Amino acid sequence: MQKLVSDHKPTGLQPKSDESRKRRLRGPMLVGLIVLIGLVLFLLPIVSDPYTISLLYTLFIYVALAQSWNLLGGYTGLISLGQAAFFGLGAYAAALLLTFTGIPFFVSIIVSGLVATAFAVAIAVPAFRFRGIYFAIGTLVLAEALRLWMINWSVTGGAQGINLPLSNLPDPNTFYYIGLVLAAGATGTLALILHTKLGIGLRAIRDNEDAAQNMGVNTFRVKLYAFAISAFIAGLTGGIHAAYLGTIEPYSIFSLTWTIAAVNIVIIGGIGTLAGPIIGAIFVTILSESLADFQTIQLIITGVILILVIRFLPSGIWGSTRTRVAKLTTYGIVTKKLRRA
Repeated sequence: MQKLVSDHKPTGLQPKSDESRKRRLRGPMLVGLIVLIGLVLFLLPIVSDPYTISLLYTLFIYVALAQSWNLLGGYTGLISLGQAAFFGLGAYAAALLLTFTGIPFFVSIIVSGLVATAFAVAIAVPAFRFRGIYFAIGTLVLAEALRLWMINWSVTGGAQGINLPLSNLPDPNTFYYIGLVLAAGATGTLALILHTKLGIGLRAIRDNEDAAQNMGVNTFRVKLYAFAISAFIAGLTGGIHAAYLGTIEPYSIFSLTWTIAAVNIVIIGGIGTLAGPIIGAIFVTILSESLADFQTIQLIITGVILILVIRFLPSGIWGSTRTRVAKLTTYGIVTKKLRRA
């Protein structure tokens, strides 16, 4: 007798597949991997030489500065070229406080971030009147204007700069941990922002600012928050690096090199991703250190790599890798379902 009811179970009643179980395990595995990496980095100064510690400190500074630009360029769509201005302003704020006031080191670092934030808020109204390339050019002028101001201001030592009192500064291993906390904090801050309404607003503005505004997003306020947070991170980074160097002068601390480094790192690693700046910073740090004695060749190679990444990996190393893995995973899931059908 022919069966009136099929043996085939509805999809919704079937046991959960292996893919769903794998997805549930990704979260704990990712947390475990982060904890493991953090533990290794925390214990590294015990067994490492001063050169490695210095190199890793530079890596952390690059990560923090790149994440500050990634918040603007990657998640908000604001192509700012003013990171050197916030970086240098934070450096000079910390240097002046440590030299002339004698306040504790960590207090001066927090103030350096607040000074950069206050400056960003002050210039936000005129800066946000521009869009696209005009906004980029407007922010580019900031670093040059501040550099000229510091050169002609006697309080900051003019072109000679400032020599910080070394007795009030931490040792290299402490700077390593400070850099580690800074890089982790900058990355963690972006991760938290992306899971809030602010993060949704940022990405809406990045995709289409006019449409976001028509949908009720307060575009000025959202951009102001992103601009202020980015400036705070860059200011903190500059303040910490000024103390690490022990001496600063306007030509190098307000150099466009800082902005270019942040942009290169994010584009090479993966713009608009959390892991991209970390991967890009590792790549750029290794490349810079390997070619430290050949500055001209280093610039040429970096430029060629940047062109190749933009041409063949438009989402960066991490972004393109993630996309390809997702496609392969999707292809594998679809193939399995077809075989079961």
